[in-house]
Amino acid sequence: MVKEFPFMMQYSTSKLLAGWAMAGLFALTGCGGGSGDPYVPPALADGVIFTYPIDGQTDVHLGTRFYVTFSKNASQSAVDAACSVDGLGNVSGNFCLIGPGNSVVSIAPSVSGRVVQFETDQLQQGTRYELYVTGAVIGGGSTNLSSSEPLVTFLTSQTDPVINVAPTVTAINGEDPDVYSAVLPSPPTPRYPMMDFSTIRVEFSEPLDEKTVRIDSTDVANSPFAFVSVDGVTETLVPGSLMVRKQHISFDPDEDLTPGATYRLRLNAGITDLNGESVNPVEYELVPVDSNSCGCVITQRFNTTAAFGEAGFPQTSRITGRPLNAIDLYSPLIGSNDINLRDTTLEARLADPSAFGGLIPFVIRKGAYLDITGLDLALGGEVPANLQTGDITASFITDVTGYMDRNPYRPYSTQVDDDKSPVFVYLIFDLALTSSDPNGNAVLNQTIPHIQATGTARISDGTLYIESVRTLEMDLLGLDRAPAHMVLGIQSDLVSLPAEDTTPPTITASYPAANSTDFPVRDELSLIFNEPINNRGVEPQDEIVLTNVTDGGQVAFQLAWDGSTVLLEPNVPLLKGKQYQITLGALQDLAGNTLSLDAADATGGSGVITFTTENPVATTVGPLVTSLYNGAACNLTGADANFAGRCVGGAGTDERYLPFTIPTDGRIEVFFNQPMNQSTLTLGSSCGSGAIRIEELSGGSCVGVVDGSLITDTRSIKFTPTNGWTEGTQYRVTLVPGGNTSCGAGEICSDNGIPLNPDPLNGAQAGDAGGGNIVNTFTAVAANNDVYLPLRLEPFADQNGNGFVDGSETGRSENSAGVVIVPLDSDGLSNGIITRAEFLDAPGGSVIPQANIYFSGALPVTVGEPEPITIDPGPWGMTLAGTSQIPVQVHPGILYGTSITMDSSARVLGITIPIADVETGLSILRLRESGGEPVIGYIVEEEGVDQPQFIAQLDLYMDAPDMQIEVDIPLLGGLIAVNHNLHSLPLTAIVKGPVTFLDDGRILIEQLNLEDIELVINVSSIAGNGAIKMAIGANAMQLRLIGNPLKGRK
Repeated sequence: MVKEFPFMMQYSTSKLLAGWAMAGLFALTGCGGGSGDPYVPPALADGVIFTYPIDGQTDVHLGTRFYVTFSKNASQSAVDAACSVDGLGNVSGNFCLIGPGNSVVSIAPSVSGRVVQFETDQLQQGTRYELYVTGAVIGGGSTNLSSSEPLVTFLTSQTDPVINVAPTVTAINGEDPDVYSAVLPSPPTPRYPMMDFSTIRVEFSEPLDEKTVRIDSTDVANSPFAFVSVDGVTETLVPGSLMVRKQHISFDPDEDLTPGATYRLRLNAGITDLNGESVNPVEYELVPVDSNSCGCVITQRFNTTAAFGEAGFPQTSRITGRPLNAIDLYSPLIGSNDINLRDTTLEARLADPSAFGGLIPFVIRKGAYLDITGLDLALGGEVPANLQTGDITASFITDVTGYMDRNPYRPYSTQVDDDKSPVFVYLIFDLALTSSDPNGNAVLNQTIPHIQATGTARISDGTLYIESVRTLEMDLLGLDRAPAHMVLGIQSDLVSLPAEDTTPPTITASYPAANSTDFPVRDELSLIFNEPINNRGVEPQDEIVLTNVTDGGQVAFQLAWDGSTVLLEPNVPLLKGKQYQITLGALQDLAGNTLSLDAADATGGSGVITFTTENPVATTVGPLVTSLYNGAACNLTGADANFAGRCVGGAGTDERYLPFTIPTDGRIEVFFNQPMNQSTLTLGSSCGSGAIRIEELSGGSCVGVVDGSLITDTRSIKFTPTNGWTEGTQYRVTLVPGGNTSCGAGEICSDNGIPLNPDPLNGAQAGDAGGGNIVNTFTAVAANNDVYLPLRLEPFADQNGNGFVDGSETGRSENSAGVVIVPLDSDGLSNGIITRAEFLDAPGGSVIPQANIYFSGALPVTVGEPEPITIDPGPWGMTLAGTSQIPVQVHPGILYGTSITMDSSARVLGITIPIADVETGLSILRLRESGGEPVIGYIVEEEGVDQPQFIAQLDLYMDAPDMQIEVDIPLLGGLIAVNHNLHSLPLTAIVKGPVTFLDDGRILIEQLNLEDIELVINVSSIAGNGAIKMAIGANAMQLRLIGNPLKGRK
């Protein structure tokens, strides 16, 4: 019979640790004393007692705050001693971080009593580093600080994909994977035993394509992922929950494993990385250890030590010197923020303390959580974003595995000493962050997998105190990754009880939203709930059903879980022009509460989300580039040492683009105005090869291609260099359209099989595709705190990018300009030979008072750091609040507008001549860098307005390269051509609008023009000259710029 002793851990642990203080007495029974003289342990030398990260740790984030804690005070002058490495690899210096090739990494450690800490922006992804610390840091006399061996070796996370390299396993349960090798004759000894309650956590060398990590119960031997029990030749799948996040896999068995049984973890070639490269098949064997050999269940409750709002908050951490139960979070995007842990009770179950020679394994079950104060977000930390998270909940979404052990920096036989050899604590777990405000939760919710927290434990007055340290890497607004430095303090507690969760989950938002149209067929679908959903037993087409309503039948997909978001990843792209439906069933939260539906939720209480996919009609018009970061979206000419050039086909007087730069940690991103054939978006492997060429230059010539990963989507590509860009080096990006209208090998083509049109200013009709390469040269500059934000106009009318609203397309006023005709005589000017001008709703159609141009395209921006207000708010008619402005550089993208139709007449030789059905064709609005200055807008706080405002002056060139005017004048010989000036016509738009966030978390910037934009169209011919004045009235031009979805691949 299993006995429950909820009081026993505090008693047992304190006795056990007391027993550890006596050499050789490590078991639970070793807590008593005998007769005779009291035991006096030998004095311990001073030395290091704690580090974060620990030696051998993998998956260390680049923003980690490093700690080294000693048993006595450290010396700042000793820490500051210069570091160097000689030709034999010998390190000189007292506190030195050494990187690849024995390079010395620049750090600036600070000393606070016994603690030395540092952060650095010099770390690279997927790289091994060594930290050397000598005894001179504490004045000598240490026995555990070597002058020739590293104190800590660690491997940083690889969060970007790596090209041409198969993903490999870098750790299992925080251990060297060779520990579980099924083929090595003598595998290494694990640091800690695998317990029967352990979650299986597999870490890879790079991010995985999450939808490829799945369990195939119909073919276990070839299943991409399989965790099976082994009985002779019989394998049986272990029921459990599978969670995949980037390069991390967690498998949490539904029930504890059988002690002593053999289990096999198999990873097959069906698992791929983001480049489609397959895992080399590998097997591991795991034999769990019995946690309950005593036949009892030992539980212990822990309560946060002096939590936020309680007396004594915050206490100071013994191992970091920082506030306990506090989290400091910094990102240039939101500035510095402090959040704190509220009073929380956790319950742990201990393994039999007598069975592990002093080691105490323990588990905290899935569903436990920490309560944290919320964030009131301010952009740059200065301009209020009108976005609050409400209180934050950090839920353990898999079982937490933990160990208390002797201090790893002392010989294993060393007695416990709180100051010189404290008990060491190691935890590994997976967290889901959610928040109480629905909009805040849409932005914040996320999974943080494979958290390895380390710390120390001590007994004081019969109470066990544990401190643990971890740097979390958080996604912020879908735009940035930021380190969150946490020091958790808990203490044993016999009175407090964990809070019971009785609140049912609700669905608060979805992407696509219910009844939405034009959903991109390759995007993943997101369901956002108010709390994490338990994925135990949830399979596609089970409690979540995806149906093709138009054609009938269910759609195959994979499920992924990220925070409180459930992602649906169709096995193949959705079909165009179809209606789909997502139906929700009896989903449950981690506490077993069933989904509640009501009229205010994202389904309107129906449990059903219906949407329609995009349906661009076929076209023979070539696709266009709408933005290229960081460069120009066109074929360039006129470059020199001071300018990058101007678009081919523009006027010779066009202002030229400034030289392009990119930060060393930046990526190249290109957006197209049509769906593309992704198989043609290929990366070159040598100089001058490939449809997409990313090359390093020296003296203007290619010296090699840049190693990196190309991720393609329907309308975009992203290139991330494997090792970043080298500061000061020049690079070149080339997009190859081919020389004619046929789609050939090594040429970028649309889904319709039409090559890219690189110079639309020379024409954007069928037959204009192909031409010279789009070539942009740029120089790498030092990384900075600016945040790159890709923004696209959504929704947009011209789905097929041919310059017309046709097929099933409908006008979208959210991205449009209303154009009216204004009498010239109001300015004292003459219309010349023009006697009448009107807009038609279509060629040969009815007269309309206003014609609408519908825009599509992208305008990527870079958000800078806050600075004191210097701008004059007068042009925007506003009164500024606060003291800061945030500069936003708008990069030179191109907006494409749909055709409008005009009907007019002219008086020539006393005869009225009709000029009927003139179509402008595709309108092109190019952002220009007026006066040789970049386009800078600002995010500011406006007095009396809740939302931050984005204001800018957008200087533009307008072109209508395909507008042709021909007039039949018999007296002049018949058909004559009429020239016009819609060619590099300069315009200026003063724009303003709020910065907000959609229900699904995407950032939204809305813009209206505040002043009239005048367009005087001059025409000339042998028959005479004339003019037509048009205007886009104040507030008649609207732009709706939206960021990428926060979850899944875009």
